[in-house]
Amino acid sequence: MDNTQPTHPPKHSLKQRQREERAALILRTANALLIEKGYYATSIDEIAARVGISKGTVYLHFASKEDLLTALIEQQIVEFLALVDAVISQPGTVRARLERILAQAYGSIQTERRLLAELPDTITLTKTLIQKRANLSARVDEVMARIASLFEEGKRTGELSPTVPTPLMVTTFIGLLSLNDYEQFLTSGQYSADELVAAVSHTLFAGWAVASSMGEKGEIS
Repeated sequence: MDNTQPTHPPKHSLKQRQREERAALILRTANALLIEKGYYATSIDEIAARVGISKGTVYLHFASKEDLLTALIEQQIVEFLALVDAVISQPGTVRARLERILAQAYGSIQTERRLLAELPDTITLTKTLIQKRANLSARVDEVMARIASLFEEGKRTGELSPTVPTPLMVTTFIGLLSLNDYEQFLTSGQYSADELVAAVSHTLFAGWAVASSMGEKGEIS
C-alpha cells in the first residue's frame, strides 16, 4: 500500500500568480497609455483607472511611474536578448544572423506598438535610467556582449576584418537598432523591412567584410 501523501502546491501560489498577472496587466496598460499620450502626460491615476484598480494597488507593484517605465524597458531588453540568443544559435554566416536581428527589429515597427520605438520623449529618460539603474545596465551589457560574440566569431572565421575594433562594430550595430531613426522609412511605405535591412547591411558590411567576402549576401529568414 502506497502511503505517500499527495503533494499540494503552496497555498500562496494562486495569490502569487494573481499578483503576477495583475502586474503584467498594469505593464501592458501603461505601455499603451505611454505610447498614446507620452510619459510626462500619463499619470498613475489614468493607468489605474484603465486597469480597473485603485491607484494604491498600482503602487503595491510599482513604487513610482519611473519604476513602471524601468520595468517596461527591462522587459523589452530581455525580449530582445532572447531574440539575439536564438539567432546566435542558428546556422549561417555572421552577416546573415546579424541581418536576422535587424529584420526582427525593423519588422516589429510594422507589426507591434513598442514603447521604445514610438515614444520620442523617453529617449533621454531611457538613457538616464539605464545609467542609474544597475539592473538595466546589466541587461544592456548582456546584449552588447552577445553582439560582440557574433562579431568576434566573424573575425575568427575570416568573414569580418580583424582590423576594425569589435567595440566599434558593436556600437555601430546597436545604433542601427535605434528604431526611431528608421521608423519613417517603414511606416511611410517607402521601404519594406527586408529592403531596409538589405540597404543597411550593404552599407555596414562594405567596410567590415574582408576582401574574399565583400560580395557575399546573407539571407534573411
